[in-house]
Amino acid sequence: MQLQTRPPENLRALLELNPTHGEPKRGPRRFWTNREEKLLREHYPQGGVEPCLAHLPGRSAAAIYSHAAALALQAPATQKHDFRRQRWTSSDQIDAVIRRAYQRVPARGDIASLAFTVGRPRWWVTKRATQLGLVTPRFKEPAWTNAEREIVQRNFHRPPKIIRGMLKRAGYQRTETAIIVMGKRLGATRYDPLHLTATGLASLMGIDAKTVTGWIGRGLLKASRRGTGRTSAQGGDQFWIRVRDVRAFIIDNAAVVDLRKVDKFWFIDLVAHGPT
Repeated sequence: MQLQTRPPENLRALLELNPTHGEPKRGPRRFWTNREEKLLREHYPQGGVEPCLAHLPGRSAAAIYSHAAALALQAPATQKHDFRRQRWTSSDQIDAVIRRAYQRVPARGDIASLAFTVGRPRWWVTKRATQLGLVTPRFKEPAWTNAEREIVQRNFHRPPKIIRGMLKRAGYQRTETAIIVMGKRLGATRYDPLHLTATGLASLMGIDAKTVTGWIGRGLLKASRRGTGRTSAQGGDQFWIRVRDVRAFIIDNAAVVDLRKVDKFWFIDLVAHGPT
């Protein structure tokens, strides 16, 4: 392939065309000689691949580029520069602009816009606002009190949203994540001796959960929603069934119970003693 009179606009296009000036070198001639490497060292740092094509007949653009990389040669456009870290400074005018922006709570995108206005990075603007006392630093949550721990441990079987409301009514502010973490630290159990989910009841009776939800849908088994806040993609909110309603259902609908499948210890305790 002959060298084009009008070279491509960029290196990538040049390598895709992969032109060769003269007859390509094959066989033993494919190995680079000392003279060729000397020419490559002389011309590649000055202009890159393109000027080397005329000085290295038989070498393709890709071959020149690859061998230059092996020799750690760099073209002018890719040579490394001594980039020194930018030191950002402030002024009375910049501080005044930052103060005006922080007089109200910044909305999403306001800080980025402010950084563009003052010609500084976003991280620098936030740091400067903190130094000026405009941003309240975040502190760790206060230590848990014994009263809070007791509420969490006693009600850990309930959804975190419900427990959060109970804490709020008692005068405490905790996130749902903090409640879950504290419950696990306390070793609290999510088991509720007075309630069952539809899935839990189905497991104890050795049937499919859809059978239980079918009983609920037909009004045979009383149930309420648990209030978990699960989305439809997660299967929706769970059914919350009182154990005493399960006992009443079994007594009234004994024919649907397959004694071969039920958890016998749970079943005997339920029928003989009922919920505690």
